[in-house]
Amino acid sequence: MASTESLRVSEIFHSLQGEGPNAGTPCSFLRLADCNLSCAWCDSSYTWNFEKYDRETEVKQLSVTEVAEQLAPCNHLVITGGEPLLQQKRIPLLLQALDSKRAGRCVEVETNGTLLPNDALWARINQWNVSPKLGNAKDPLSRRILRPTLSVFSASDRAYLKLVVESDEDLSEARELVDALNWPKSRVLLMPQARTPAELAALSPWVAAACIANGFRYSPRLHIALWGERRGV
Repeated sequence: MASTESLRVSEIFHSLQGEGPNAGTPCSFLRLADCNLSCAWCDSSYTWNFEKYDRETEVKQLSVTEVAEQLAPCNHLVITGGEPLLQQKRIPLLLQALDSKRAGRCVEVETNGTLLPNDALWARINQWNVSPKLGNAKDPLSRRILRPTLSVFSASDRAYLKLVVESDEDLSEARELVDALNWPKSRVLLMPQARTPAELAALSPWVAAACIANGFRYSPRLHIALWGERRGV
């Protein structure tokens, strides 16, 4: 399937899923450019912070066909960002192209939970990793938490809630959000806010204890533990 439609791509790489319920799974990653939030601790700000990074260097405009060719060998695809649902009109075209080559590959989407997926994406995606931002991200509440949108995700058994925490205040906010959304604890994961292996090692025991005490799942950050702040791994 050929397409003249294009995607704004930050990077394509092959690694292990570092976070969430499928942590440790070999995957191909499609990291799309641009985001509608500006998290203070974002570890992929090169996808959206073009006051700091050069857009022409960081963003490649690739046709859907070009992206599909690079991703064709993968069995497990993670679409991330940035916020990938900003480009959701063209993602179904990519998945159609990939499925025409080989059906049955697993596709995950990492999203901040502020945008509802279109019908085509909702039907095709195997797993939604929904990561609304808590107060530690420093964005205004009205931008980062949209409960009607999150409630749609919470009703799906294909959606996991992944929350970044680093303090008792974060934990309290996380509990309140889970309760407000009635999100099943079996699909809620807490994850340490860390940018380096040292930060991760220091905070992980506290997050693990919080998960045990509250009945949440724990999400590692394998990519940080293994490769630190290196990109493309």
